[in-house]
Amino acid sequence: MNPNDFHSGFPGDLESTKFEEIGRDGKPLPRVGMAFVPRSLPPALDWNSITGRLFPLLDQVRRSLTQLDGEVDSLPSTSILLGAMTNREAQASSRIENTVSSLHDLVVAEIDESRVPADSLEVLRNRRAIEHGVRSNLPVCSRLLREMHQVLIADPRQRPGEFRDRQVYIGNTTDGFDHARFVPPPPARVDECMARWESFCNPPASSAPDRPRLAYFIELALAHYQFEAIHPFSDGNGRLGRALVTLAPVKDGELRHPVCNLSEWVQSNRQEYYDRLLRVSTHGEWEAWIGFFCRAIVGQSNADLLRAGRLKRMYEDINQKIKSGRRSTTSLRLVDALFERPALSIPIAQKVLGVTYRTAAIHVQDLVKAGFLVARDNEVYNKVFIAPGVLDAIRGSGED
Repeated sequence: MNPNDFHSGFPGDLESTKFEEIGRDGKPLPRVGMAFVPRSLPPALDWNSITGRLFPLLDQVRRSLTQLDGEVDSLPSTSILLGAMTNREAQASSRIENTVSSLHDLVVAEIDESRVPADSLEVLRNRRAIEHGVRSNLPVCSRLLREMHQVLIADPRQRPGEFRDRQVYIGNTTDGFDHARFVPPPPARVDECMARWESFCNPPASSAPDRPRLAYFIELALAHYQFEAIHPFSDGNGRLGRALVTLAPVKDGELRHPVCNLSEWVQSNRQEYYDRLLRVSTHGEWEAWIGFFCRAIVGQSNADLLRAGRLKRMYEDINQKIKSGRRSTTSLRLVDALFERPALSIPIAQKVLGVTYRTAAIHVQDLVKAGFLVARDNEVYNKVFIAPGVLDAIRGSGED
């Protein structure tokens, strides 16, 4: 990381740090360079003027999320939309980090991990980490993020659930530490940086004069940037930082449901996302970052509103088909479960319905005959059934 890339007004300090690379001969190569340590939030700026300029965009964020939040409640079960959105968020957030899984493999992974590629299992852990955060009674804090990290990361070398104890960098590993794009704080500074970050995310009820409250989604944009700049874990920082955007508005009482997502929109604008984050560190370009962040939320919310419409129409259609076909209304309970998790086996159907294996098999076959379920393979035992229409509604046209 070149110190000359940091210009007047950048929101941090540069400190010396050490990094140990492994040479081609397998021997350690000690490196010395500079690391970026972000200062406390919020930065001292003319927030009244910035908020005024961003007001139309902030208003769009509020209106689009409020509409999406209400759309969740308009469905017979909140899980119909939230399950789909969580799957899509986990898939897209992982893809930003070059971990690729189809939705098909992601939903199959929960039933039988042996039938899918390793990347799909990593995306499944991402979804489970998000769900853990949603269920937890903890506020947005270091403890919650460590718990989510423990769910997310399987490799013990990456210290699941623990802050990093070594220097990391962002950049091409082939080029090495000397050509890093960005170097976050030395490991000895991580606890201190995260303590300040946590204080910003959980201000006292009556703010001190030197800590004015800003518009909520401005503060969320600042918190997301700061978390990524600190990079507190050895791995998984990007996925957890984006999960934070989903969780925080619910935990802070801004939304009823975890509908504030970024990743699908960011996936399509990945390079600009990385560039905007870096320009905050090197040039203090806060307003441009906040504008990008807000546009991402609006763009993602609009896509999720279309997704909600597709799922709602499909839910109503399959319910009508089952009722008009005089099939057992018990099958409708399976339909609800399939909108949350679009794959099942007969033992899972048995558990959902609380019936015998034979009765569960009959209800599954009812949905196969109705065209709602298809068998994934030709195996005689342990068949997995997929709801392809639900997957199509989640994905949208031309997506995987």
